[in-house]
Amino acid sequence: MPAEARWTDFGWQGVRVRVPEDWNLGRLDGGPESGYVRLDDAEIVRAEIEWRTAKPGMTLPLGALVDRYLEGLRKRAAKTGLDLAVQRQAAFLGEAPWLEGHEHEAFSWRADYQAYNLVVRTRPDRIILVRVLCRSGERLKPVVRAVMASLRDDSGADEWFWSVFGLSFTMPAALRLETHELQSGHIKLTFARGRESCCVERLSMAETLLRGQPLAAWYPVFCRRQLRDLVVESEAQPVHGHEGLRVRGRPRSRWRQLLRPLPWIDPRQRVFTDGLVWHCRDSNKICIVDHRFRRSGEGGDLTDRVAHGYLCHQEPTEAEPRGHAELAAGAQSGGRVGAERAR
Repeated sequence: MPAEARWTDFGWQGVRVRVPEDWNLGRLDGGPESGYVRLDDAEIVRAEIEWRTAKPGMTLPLGALVDRYLEGLRKRAAKTGLDLAVQRQAAFLGEAPWLEGHEHEAFSWRADYQAYNLVVRTRPDRIILVRVLCRSGERLKPVVRAVMASLRDDSGADEWFWSVFGLSFTMPAALRLETHELQSGHIKLTFARGRESCCVERLSMAETLLRGQPLAAWYPVFCRRQLRDLVVESEAQPVHGHEGLRVRGRPRSRWRQLLRPLPWIDPRQRVFTDGLVWHCRDSNKICIVDHRFRRSGEGGDLTDRVAHGYLCHQEPTEAEPRGHAELAAGAQSGGRVGAERAR
């Protein structure tokens, strides 16, 4: 990996880390209490992150968790016939003042690949494990140190940072991720709290989608299903210096809804909406923030806050990532020897 590699942020379920730009999401599991993320480059698995919040009275010393993890790893290595070399209390991080005050252990293992591991307790009941893998003979320690120094656990904060495939924004922690669609050309994350929801979207190839139309003409057609039970008003409003549209909607009258097909079989909640849509020409993308709520006046400024923190295009970033780790790491039992990318 070249020293001049560009970096980007990855954020999911309160866990945040800065990684080389060519490490992309390979797998996601779990939720805010426990979960797993895998980041791959074009050929192999490059990083794995696991987090877990223990139930009251169920916390274990980190050393015991590492013991359990390595026991499972040795069993897997034995089944595959691989030689496994393990180093506990490894020194690959060098001086790490950002870990002071946090129970942690750095350890490494080598089989068909070299794996650098850091397990940290960020809160009394919360642990995070970050693992970076490299090929035999690959000099990756500066990258390993930079990635691990950028690790942050925001699970106790009021707002969480979300960043995947270059889509980055912040969302109040009280709104939890309900659904996510991570498709080529279209990313959509929907957050909910009770009957309130906020949807954040990004669509690629904006010029092709718009076909010369203004947003005011394109958006009602693209979102016609979401808007069909609303009386919608829109007005031009720039966002981040780009052409933008403010969209507000209120429920249609109940009488109008009764005229729709199968009203009793397919009841629809009456909601208000406040949204922002804009065309980022720098990245050739269309960005959408859509906040839905039950009563008029309940929307507040959430749409503006999310849009303000929405990074619609990234400036070039060089050298090692900034920041330090305010986290904790823990390992779950088991693990995998080797890092070939799942196909």
